[in-house]
Amino acid sequence: GKALKQWYQRRVRGNKKLTSTEFMQVWFHYDVDKSGFLEYSEFSKFMRDLFLKADCTDITPEQVEKYTAEVIHIMDTYDENRDGRFEMNELAKALKIEENYLNKIINKKSIKDKHIQKILTHYNSNVDNTIEGPELCAFVGDVARFYNLKLTLSIIQSGVAFVKETIGTETVDQQAIQNLLSPANRDKMKTALQKDS
Repeated sequence: GKALKQWYQRRVRGNKKLTSTEFMQVWFHYDVDKSGFLEYSEFSKFMRDLFLKADCTDITPEQVEKYTAEVIHIMDTYDENRDGRFEMNELAKALKIEENYLNKIINKKSIKDKHIQKILTHYNSNVDNTIEGPELCAFVGDVARFYNLKLTLSIIQSGVAFVKETIGTETVDQQAIQNLLSPANRDKMKTALQKDS
């Protein structure tokens, strides 16, 4: 997909960090069975797509060998519990997600409108002034990371459910972000996320 291509272009240019929104787009594209894990075959498809996009040519036997070796190397390095599949947290480490964007903002004494607009712009991949789907998952994931929680599908689902329960929708606009990041709702979201950690 588009996120994969953007990530690869940045990787080629030497900036290896993936935004959290791009990471969630990649995750939900390749976690086909929605198990909360990338099985070897799903990760292998991701790597194959990455290699194909990189070369824009038919894949040669040498490339297959190279990408298979790379898949095995990445799995060996980042599959921390050695179960032959990636948890969301493990893949995030392997793909090197950017520093948590919310760290810069949540710690401020008061979160102003300009900060909320920056958050909206940062997570919104299609400039429609709302965040939803993988964008919302990225926002929730960064809230979890802010509280030093491990990224897992169940934590993301709990966070999205909290958002829906709190603001009545999974389409988040500037006012909703302001609401979600109020001290009271931040504490409630932290509690909701910790239940699944």
